[in-house]
Amino acid sequence: MKKKQGGQIYDEGFIVKVNDDSVEFKVKNVQVRAGYVLHVGTLGEGELKIGEKVFLQIDTIRRQKLLEGDSDQKGSLVASDKLRFDFTCKKAMTTDQVKAVEMCVNEIIRKNEEIFAKEASLAVAKTIQGLRAVFDETYPDPVRVVSVGIRVEKMEADPTGAAGSVTSVEFCGGTHLKRAGHLQVFVISSEEAIAKGIRRIIALTGPEAKKATQKAVLLQNKVDKVSLVVQEAKLSSKEMVKLITNLSEDISSSTISQWKKDEMRNSLKALKKTIDDKSKAKKAAVLSQIVEEAKIMVGNNENAPFLVKELNAFAQNKALDGALKVIKSSNIPAALFISGDEDTGKVLCMAQVNKELTSKLKANEWCQQVQKILNGKGGGKAESAQATGTNLNGIQEAISIAAEFAKLKLE
Repeated sequence: MKKKQGGQIYDEGFIVKVNDDSVEFKVKNVQVRAGYVLHVGTLGEGELKIGEKVFLQIDTIRRQKLLEGDSDQKGSLVASDKLRFDFTCKKAMTTDQVKAVEMCVNEIIRKNEEIFAKEASLAVAKTIQGLRAVFDETYPDPVRVVSVGIRVEKMEADPTGAAGSVTSVEFCGGTHLKRAGHLQVFVISSEEAIAKGIRRIIALTGPEAKKATQKAVLLQNKVDKVSLVVQEAKLSSKEMVKLITNLSEDISSSTISQWKKDEMRNSLKALKKTIDDKSKAKKAAVLSQIVEEAKIMVGNNENAPFLVKELNAFAQNKALDGALKVIKSSNIPAALFISGDEDTGKVLCMAQVNKELTSKLKANEWCQQVQKILNGKGGGKAESAQATGTNLNGIQEAISIAAEFAKLKLE
């Protein structure tokens, strides 16, 4: 059975007694120690003695999965569900670099390059230009050399030639596939730091890589749909940001290509910035718009005893204050304005009453009438007061209550 070596995980299976298959030793681990290959496991029925003949039953399905990937350098592991590759690097790989590596491997898979393995002189093998190995590890002599697409013999004959620089060549004692095409698909699902100067790639091959690729397509379709929603702007900013946040979380938790994950999240960040920029520009222009609206209200209500209105001012204090100043300079003695902001969920109510009218109608009492329905609180004086709340759905009812209260007080 294959021992744990060369980055490859061990085989599993059974050691069965010849002529008595009821006696079997279940192998759960295979290790090499001091030149001996140790099969670790448990014996079922019967007994095994020194000198008795046995045969091996290897879990070939598991081994086939293990064959579908291999790597090396600072350290590696090839298991049935993932491929791990550790390497030295001072900083994180960029999205473009991760993408380039993944595309390079998939191109080798597409070409179905042959995998070569040969034992070679350690002294000669170490001189092969471009060779990858963990050089603080002790290698046997002769050493097993594995290469992709180019025969080991060619590199032995010309170790300083360019062959080792244009393909993958390394020292490795692991189990290898015969051709790169057996991998089917290669997906780098993560790239991260595991120690200072050391980074780790986790990659998938075969069926798991196909699943990751299909998942990425589904997520990209969702990103495209959200992008269309933002362009059409049929939803509120708050609703669009919620869509982006939920999708971003879904992408982050999904097992897909790291570079695709980065690109999709960057696209969503750009969409959110677009929403934020539009919202800021809209709110920045609202002050002058509200002041103009207040002037129109004054012109249409010159002899009104009071005004109660909802203003589309995104609950901005400066905008409502500006509108009240316009009213104060007119003949209208009292006004109460309410404004809500769907993005923040905030509701603002502001009121002012001319001094000579406060014996009948006080601004603070006026605001108090709508605090409860707006799910808020407030304060102020007889001439000027305000309240804030969170119940956007209660604005229309608050308008009715405020108007009725003022009407009763001023009769």
